[in-house]
Amino acid sequence: MNPPSLHHHRPLARPVLMLGLTLLLTACETPINALRAQRFDQGHQPAVPAVQPRALALALRAAPDGRGLATESVKQANEMLSSQGRLGAQTLTITPFNARGERLAARLATALERSGARKPTVAPLADAQRLAEAAANDWDLELQSEAITVDMERCAIADSSNWTIHPFHGIGALGCANRANIARMVSDPQDLQRPRTLDSADGAAAALAVKRYQEGEIRELIDIDFDND
Repeated sequence: MNPPSLHHHRPLARPVLMLGLTLLLTACETPINALRAQRFDQGHQPAVPAVQPRALALALRAAPDGRGLATESVKQANEMLSSQGRLGAQTLTITPFNARGERLAARLATALERSGARKPTVAPLADAQRLAEAAANDWDLELQSEAITVDMERCAIADSSNWTIHPFHGIGALGCANRANIARMVSDPQDLQRPRTLDSADGAAAALAVKRYQEGEIRELIDIDFDND
């Protein structure tokens, strides 16, 4: 009579071993995750673009011949207007400080309107205090711009000495560059704060166009009048 075989008891050891490893890994999961999470700047979130009204004013000087603005004034005016967003969305006011400024104000208003701005307001001469300040600084007129602008924090590397070793920790909070790009691309800054309904559409006309395309009955684009565009 052969002794009883014990080989059928051996497979039980593997599930017991796997169960032990599972419990061990489960016990270590929380500390490991917490250790890795410390590499991320979890306390800082990328700032949401802030939409707010902003008014800027710039004193300008006339060119020596009096026919236009000085080169430096033109440069400064372009920089200020560019920082305020789309030119057509700005409310512009021009205030002359002297007779030469009054002559330039009308020309500047025309030039801005031709560049796409809404018709600027040409204000009367400034008060006595502003005139005295302008005379002391050799200013001829002032350009003011009011607009709804987007204020977005600059995105920079949090730790420039460590970002190649620990990129997630060194670069800082993720999402800043994406939000900054969206803020710069939006045409109307207020769209970042509130939704806007879509323009009306004719679904039936769109469906007919697709049907004609599928059936090969495409209409020729003739007799189109662009006068109203």
